[in-house]
Amino acid sequence: MSTPAPERRPAPKQRPHYSPDPETTQLALAIAAHLDERQARDVVILDVSGPLVIADYFVVATVQSARQAQSLARELDMQHKAARGRRHRNTGGLETEASHWVLLDFGDIVVHLFQPEARAYYALETLWADVPRVPFTPAPQATQRPEIRQPTLEGFGALQPGPDRPERG
Repeated sequence: MSTPAPERRPAPKQRPHYSPDPETTQLALAIAAHLDERQARDVVILDVSGPLVIADYFVVATVQSARQAQSLARELDMQHKAARGRRHRNTGGLETEASHWVLLDFGDIVVHLFQPEARAYYALETLWADVPRVPFTPAPQATQRPEIRQPTLEGFGALQPGPDRPERG
């Protein structure tokens, strides 16, 4: 008595590599820059155009609170509406204050705004570890000392001499 040979499945067809539109790439970089300007941290752009048909890029960022995520989502939505003349957004979690993950769908670009715990839990960068990353360098943070204003004999709010500010004489 012989056992039947295992069925051989044909190898899956390899899709030719699809290159996203340069305009879409620039938009993903602009979104990442805007998030960076607004104190989102660890901004990453994942090129998911190879394995996914529904999107070209995932822009992933960490925010500190649901309020910050909601504010950034509104800003990005308004910028997208102004640039492309229409709203094209599917939001996840935007309506509630307790949301830890806000999802913005702009067609070819999907933006994920995570609070730190949710980003670690869902680990999208690990899930999509084999896709290329679009190089994005955050702007250097300014290291300015805040001005100290206190009431003085010269008037309220006069600048106080600091370690790098000489006294006037």
